[in-house]
Amino acid sequence: MKLKTSLAALAAVSLLSFTACDDTTSTIGASLTGDNVAILIDSTYTLTGRTVETGPISPKTSQMLIGAINVPEYGTMRSNVVTQFLPVTAIDTTTFTVEQMDSVFLTLQYSRGAFIGDSVAPLGITVYELNRQLPQDINSAFNPADFYNSTPLGSVAYNTAIFEDDSLSYHSTRSVNVPLPLEFGKKLYNAYMENSANFANGQVFSENVLPGLYIENSYGSGRMTLFSRTGICMHFFKEYYDEDEKCDTTYATTYNYMLVTPEVLSNNDLDINLSDGLKQRYADGKTLLVAPAGYEAEVEFPLTEIINTFRTGDKSLTVANSLTLSIPVDTIANDFGVSAPPYALMVLKKDRESFFANNKVPDDVTSFYATYNSTTGSYDFSSMLNYLTEMLKRDDITAEDWTFSVVPVQINFEETVSSSYYYYGTSSSVISEVQPYLISPAMCELRLADAKIKFTYSRQIIK
Repeated sequence: MKLKTSLAALAAVSLLSFTACDDTTSTIGASLTGDNVAILIDSTYTLTGRTVETGPISPKTSQMLIGAINVPEYGTMRSNVVTQFLPVTAIDTTTFTVEQMDSVFLTLQYSRGAFIGDSVAPLGITVYELNRQLPQDINSAFNPADFYNSTPLGSVAYNTAIFEDDSLSYHSTRSVNVPLPLEFGKKLYNAYMENSANFANGQVFSENVLPGLYIENSYGSGRMTLFSRTGICMHFFKEYYDEDEKCDTTYATTYNYMLVTPEVLSNNDLDINLSDGLKQRYADGKTLLVAPAGYEAEVEFPLTEIINTFRTGDKSLTVANSLTLSIPVDTIANDFGVSAPPYALMVLKKDRESFFANNKVPDDVTSFYATYNSTTGSYDFSSMLNYLTEMLKRDDITAEDWTFSVVPVQINFEETVSSSYYYYGTSSSVISEVQPYLISPAMCELRLADAKIKFTYSRQIIK
């Protein structure tokens, strides 16, 4: 109630001009009709915290990280994948018959440059068919040993190198194609012919047709590749007489009938052994962000001190203007380009698990995000005012209200376009998804002792 009164009082003051000052207890402004209006900035607060182990992660994503790498400063990391598939609901059984299927592939597509490590290192992928359903609570510590048939469906060797004379060098994406047995493709086709209802969604498809595939980095190391699109492709070929052209002709096409999507279970099985250097930093009490499934931070935000600052002063009406937090970062030198996670999520510790389980996005009240700024070397959380406003409404505040988890995350955005009769359309980005960071090794040290918390508020003294 006090905050609402303060807002009204401040709105009643007009024709004021302010000058900027960054003194710890600066008073900025001029008196008007006997009232003293000031803007105060307080940046004397301290952020404290510690490193905790992240533990297994469960990103709900269709992205696949496959490969093995050894970064001396980071450690070793190996990633394989188990996944279900979302089928199309209708297969073209009119144009082609099952006998006109001539090849089947597992196609893994990646964006140009979507890897870390040596592009020319030869790595191998081997594919196995799952023989049972994946658990719903699957996570990055999952061991697939008892979930797949030991006889491989197919394998391939690949690299990610692009040379100047490469005919595909201008493409933004490239693919790794793993040949699968023709009988495997025909089995899927015939399953649709026998009961198309089994292709209604990913769950019934996995239960009645194909539980999924295990995709293993079967040999080689030195690179991790992030595959963004994966599907089972069937190639068809037929010869026929063209009545219009009066000649024999051929017709060939490829259908991508099953895809990996966020709607089905897909899991990156991670085997990570962090370096002795990182473990020593942890033992020495350094505050670290290491991903995936490495270290994150727990911090105590000085909420009670800020509230006390806000409520101090007699005969005053006070309005909170802004609350920001900037955490400086030290990167850890290495020769592989492993840097700080591109995004950090700051969420109340008590809400951390439910945030990811319920696919939430930052609300600027109990959760916030910051982009790593490589120029300033910091994570800047610039919109914490709503959090303070909510806390000011409460009579009882406990440690749960100021203890936060700082977690490495990956954030996806969607473009939205707004337009009207009078104006051209304008686009803006909105967050569509926040997941625990997975897409490559990442690490940095947070300098909590040097964190900058700035609280700006306006105060009108009634004389």
